Amino acid sequence: MATLAVLLASCAGGAPTAAAPEPEGSGDATNALCPTPETAGTIKLVNPANLGVFASVYMAYYNDMFKDAGIDVQMEKLPSVDALPLLAQGQVDLLMTSYSAAQFNGVEQGVEFQWVMPFDFGQETDPNAPVPGFWGRVDVVGDADDMDLSALKGQTVSSPTAGTGVAGMILDNALAEDGIGFEDVVMTRLSGPDALLGLQNGAVSAAWIAAPLEAEAAKDPSLVPIAGYAPGVTGTAIIAGPTGMKDEQLLVGFIQVVNAAIQEYLTGDWREDDEVVAQLSGILETSEDIIRNSPLLVFDPMTMDGVGEFLTDLQTFQIDQGQLDYTEPQDVNDLFSPQYVEAALTCSTDWMNK
Repeated sequence: MATLAVLLASCAGGAPTAAAPEPEGSGDATNALCPTPETAGTIKLVNPANLGVFASVYMAYYNDMFKDAGIDVQMEKLPSVDALPLLAQGQVDLLMTSYSAAQFNGVEQGVEFQWVMPFDFGQETDPNAPVPGFWGRVDVVGDADDMDLSALKGQTVSSPTAGTGVAGMILDNALAEDGIGFEDVVMTRLSGPDALLGLQNGAVSAAWIAAPLEAEAAKDPSLVPIAGYAPGVTGTAIIAGPTGMKDEQLLVGFIQVVNAAIQEYLTGDWREDDEVVAQLSGILETSEDIIRNSPLLVFDPMTMDGVGEFLTDLQTFQIDQGQLDYTEPQDVNDLFSPQYVEAALTCSTDWMNK
């Protein structure tokens, strides 16, 4: 029998348990990546959907923190699948997303996609707490005390990437507990409120419910959580294209501003801050109660610990599933660039005082 909220054991790296650290440097004149008072420019950023995991960027953007630092962030809402060609062509610079087969395939084909900043890190949670992840219909899989995920064989299951991201690996681990696998279900693509609606109306038998909508799912007795993140790297990231890394000081500055927004708005249990909750409620187009009752999201853009292990495990799974356009693993060190986060941590932030 499947256990409730099966966790992804393969996620490596420690999970931060507090807000992101203050930058520790006073400004290294020898580091060419450090922003200067003259650092300024435009960044074209794609937001695939209004999701709680991207709250750190939203708070910086909607509170004019980028603008005040001299960075003109132009944010466009566009699904990741449509944004990736634009990212490859340099028509947009950065993409907020969850790492998936499309990024692996792009790099293998010579496209300069790089993971340059993480978003949230999975935390230890109460096994009975509502968490972001896969939820199922009780009339299909049973309730938490008598769950059988083998009932999902042949059923339609949704995720934002149709299972080509970390959600596919999480689902496969959960299904294996009851003797089936990822290849035994039919995947489709749904995200945000559409995923919850599709699950409630029976269009799908299980769906990935992203923060903060898991609190809403928990109110529905016909739904049950079946699989979620383990502590550590979750795969949510800023992916830079060729033009996003052209001005390296600007990219480091972007990361430092995001970290400053976390320090200002998302430190500790930020769900208790009425102003933050009210603002995010408007941005995410969801109720304040849902945000307050959701598990705490912990953000830290200043570490890449565990990213290499995460990408290794995800690539292995996706090769096994035939989701990639290649069969021999590529070097994961070619997939992410930790130097920008490292510079953001060690460089002074005095340049932002303009």
